[in-house]
Amino acid sequence: MNDTPEFEPDDVTGIVESKLNNFSILVCVDGSTEANRALKYAIRLGTGTDADLTLLYVRPIDQGLRTAGLQFSVARENLINWGIDLPGMKDLKNARDQLVELGLLSDGTQEEFRHTDVVGDPLGDNMIVYSTDSGRTITLKLMVAPSIVHGVLDESDIGNYDITIIARADSHDGTGLGFIDPSMAEDIALEHGGTVLVAHELEESHGHLVCVKDNQASIDAARRDALIASRCACPIYLYSVASDETELESAKRAVARAKAAIESVGVMVSGEKVEIGDPTDKIVEEGKNYSVIVLAAPTKKKGWRRLFVVSVANMVLSKAHNSVMIAR
Repeated sequence: MNDTPEFEPDDVTGIVESKLNNFSILVCVDGSTEANRALKYAIRLGTGTDADLTLLYVRPIDQGLRTAGLQFSVARENLINWGIDLPGMKDLKNARDQLVELGLLSDGTQEEFRHTDVVGDPLGDNMIVYSTDSGRTITLKLMVAPSIVHGVLDESDIGNYDITIIARADSHDGTGLGFIDPSMAEDIALEHGGTVLVAHELEESHGHLVCVKDNQASIDAARRDALIASRCACPIYLYSVASDETELESAKRAVARAKAAIESVGVMVSGEKVEIGDPTDKIVEEGKNYSVIVLAAPTKKKGWRRLFVVSVANMVLSKAHNSVMIAR
């Protein structure tokens, strides 16, 4: 097999420049402690080059608001003056206060209110867009959707974000209309079309454990994570698990290919490891030592075949003790 990465130097330069100079982050806000940690991580990813940042709260459509008699003018007034009567406003305000405390927003920051009508809901989608002196934007969006999962996936598609960050919080950590429970977080991560970080007990200083296999999708995902990790100076460690002795050479080759691909975009690898055993169990156990476990997205199956496929990524998402990134 040819171990040479399947891209040209000019392509690599374009990837690096694009990711460093035009980066956008979507953070799902639901009021949980895990979501607050996720926001801090997003800020760390974004402040180095002042990336565009969107904070999103999704509530199921028309949760009793029609009978409450609230009108669009009330929604607008609540958003502009940061009243907390609307579902999600308290959580968005708390997130905004964090941005102010960290100096990302100030009283003089230019702001614009935007509204979109939504059929079946009296308030629709509402947002405030802040424009910074550097030309980047910080958006706080209160969105309605048929379900929280639908809302997050729709916003991700519309915004074409480089990374979507969601919290996987325990049920006791949040009870509001927009709370994202663990099953929702897993559904979003697996159905999403881009890169998703499912944050759980996220500690920032322990690096990314990038799990690789000997295929191009896995190598591309490793390179993509390297560009993201480099934004927050997070060290990268490569890891591959062979199910038995017959797969050991393939696992070693996967690490070598991933290392070459990552270093080709100017990012250094801090360590590498190959083991034999059950991939899910090994990854979950090894992952405890790192801030984030990174895996390539599972191969999508169509029709009835999908019912019989449970990928390592699915299993790690369900069993991991810490944060998991599905890189696409």
